[in-house]
Formats: sequence, C-alpha cells, structure tokens
Amino acid sequence: MKPINNNSLRWLGIDLDNTIAHTEPPHYELQDPMPGARKALCGLTQKGWKIIIHTSRPWDQYETIETWLDDQGIPFRRIVCGKLLAKYFVDDRNLEFSGNWDEVIKKIL
Repeated sequence: MKPINNNSLRWLGIDLDNTIAHTEPPHYELQDPMPGARKALCGLTQKGWKIIIHTSRPWDQYETIETWLDDQGIPFRRIVCGKLLAKYFVDDRNLEFSGNWDEVIKKIL
C-alpha cells in the first residue's frame, strides 16, 4: 500500500470543548458555538476538508454531541470520543486554537 501524501490528506481533527462549543466546568454542558466556529467549519467543508470531532468525553455522550452539532448547523464526518490519558499531546501537525478561528483558517489554507 502506498503511503498517503500529506498534501492530499483532507481530514481535520477538531476538539469539541472550548474550540467548537463553549463549555464551563464542572458539568461542561454544551452551550453556544465558539465565535466563528460554524462559519469556519462550513467554509473548510466547502473547500473539501472532512471534519472529525475529537473529544475526551465518554462514548455515552455521543448522541448528545451529535444532536448539538446538528442543531447548531456544524458540519462533521465523524465523532471520536475518548482521548488517550496523557499530560501533553505532541503532534507534528498540531494547530493551536487560541480562540480565534480566523487564525486557524489562515494556518490550514
């Protein structure tokens, strides 16, 4: 099998809490979308990107997440629940989210 060329890989893994959905401890209820999230993800989808929502929430919250995303009009291809337990994640393709979706879009495109 031929390896996938990084330039042709069109999947984006996007965190849910405080990246797409505003949430606050202790219950982390899904509130309003983060400013610019819907517009950014719709625009990326229109440009051919496939959105994977990745969250540390347990799998029993899958339907809640899916319903919230649908109700908010936020496009996605897949939802993946449960991150590895680690203090830090080191990734050669990481894009830090600082609260500004315009900055993220500039880095992707």
